[in-house]
Amino acid sequence: MQRRILVVDDNESIRWVLKYRLWAMGFVVITASDGLKALEVVRSSWIDGILLDFEMPVMDGLSMLQELRDCHARIPVLMMSGDHNPEKVDRAIALGAVGFVPKPFDFALLGDHCHRLFDYVVPH
Repeated sequence: MQRRILVVDDNESIRWVLKYRLWAMGFVVITASDGLKALEVVRSSWIDGILLDFEMPVMDGLSMLQELRDCHARIPVLMMSGDHNPEKVDRAIALGAVGFVPKPFDFALLGDHCHRLFDYVVPH
């Protein structure tokens, strides 16, 4: 069974690269350009994991993560950012994120994280 990953980033190029790299790793990939659009996807689709950027317009990653947790969604969330701010990462982990991957991506490391975190999730 292929796992469905939601990639949330306001940068279209990053969404495109992640979509095709993760597809090549065996995942089904859905994308959204901000947290509000991503929440709509979560409400209407089965998602096994989320790759979530910190900084986005409309609704940023931390706000979306808080909203997911307020709705009791148990979807694993892996945060990503080019800003390696430890306070933000700590806040995301406190809100329930399962990890962090820095930009620019090491695709082997990203693939390992995604397979480890999203392949063996408990159904929500």
